[in-house]
Amino acid sequence: MNDDVRECLDILARAVSFEETGMAFFLDRAANAPGELERNLFRSLAEDEKGHKAYLLKLRSQLLANHDPNDMQPEGDADHRSARQIFESALEHASDPYAAEPAELEILKGAMEVERKGYAMYTRAVASVRSARAKEIFQELAREEQNHYTLLKNTYDYMADPEGWHGFDESPMLDGG
Repeated sequence: MNDDVRECLDILARAVSFEETGMAFFLDRAANAPGELERNLFRSLAEDEKGHKAYLLKLRSQLLANHDPNDMQPEGDADHRSARQIFESALEHASDPYAAEPAELEILKGAMEVERKGYAMYTRAVASVRSARAKEIFQELAREEQNHYTLLKNTYDYMADPEGWHGFDESPMLDGG
């Protein structure tokens, strides 16, 4: 087994552990969240982390079978939802956003930190492997963590200032009238 394979296996082992920790974190937050918006978001994020773990385990199995990072064949998730879709779905079932408590905002900050750490972990992985395929896979996982961070940041901004929030990819409009 060459050094790149060993490095990929080490990264995958750390990544699986990270996704398990993230899943437990989000499930705990969902169970203890004071509002429906947060419960829905955290449940959805826990499901994403579960999917990431399954994906990583599949990559690990492929790597162990072929001993070549370039033979890892990532498959897309047909059921994958964008950060915007997750937010909008969670928002549909949310209660009054104007009732957000400071503790709720702190929970969201903690969740954003989890995603930031995931992004950093996968970005370091991109830099530490030689295989173009492995770099591509870890870069995609870093983008997923960034999408989760964006989701949580938008939720935080929405709850902190519902009237001033402009939403995903939206800008304030002046109608001149």
